[in-house]
Amino acid sequence: MAEAMTKLEKIKQQIEAAAELDAKRIAEDAEKRAKAMIDEENARIEKEQGSALLSKLSRMESAERKRVSESRYAADRKVLLHRNALVDGLFDDIRAELKSLADSDKYKAHLTKCAERADSEEKITADVTVYCRKSDLSATEDVMKKYGAKVAADRNITLGGLIFKYPGKGIFIDLTLDTAFENERDAFASRSEMQL
Repeated sequence: MAEAMTKLEKIKQQIEAAAELDAKRIAEDAEKRAKAMIDEENARIEKEQGSALLSKLSRMESAERKRVSESRYAADRKVLLHRNALVDGLFDDIRAELKSLADSDKYKAHLTKCAERADSEEKITADVTVYCRKSDLSATEDVMKKYGAKVAADRNITLGGLIFKYPGKGIFIDLTLDTAFENERDAFASRSEMQL
């Protein structure tokens, strides 16, 4: 999980750097073109000294500002769409790695760590029900023999992990990969929003 978080941070930084560089380059190019057009028009006005030309310059500046603004908006939108596509790809890769973990021989050790963590937060007793993926029932039952808790399948758990329900205490401990994945995706989105 730590490796995925490190990878996530590196990709986040690469995405933000690339997006900012693209947006800056596009904006600078548009501003240079606008300045060149305005400078050209100013030189012509200085020669002719007419109020009609000043009016025309004002209209052209306004039109160019509008065009630059539209160009910036289009560039920002393009960068944001590209960034979102990269983030989606990153989280698709992370989801695949989590599925790989859940299908590996290391997964039972992960379930054991989940049980130990839940037990350290709130003692697991016989009245506790532990929920897992249907395909994890056997492995979870092996892990939970030590605690005497009941084990049941939960169709909402798709990536893996465990949910511990303490009915007498009203406590719910969610240690699923699904929840961890969604929390990280939400946290990534809130930390990396670009100001365009």
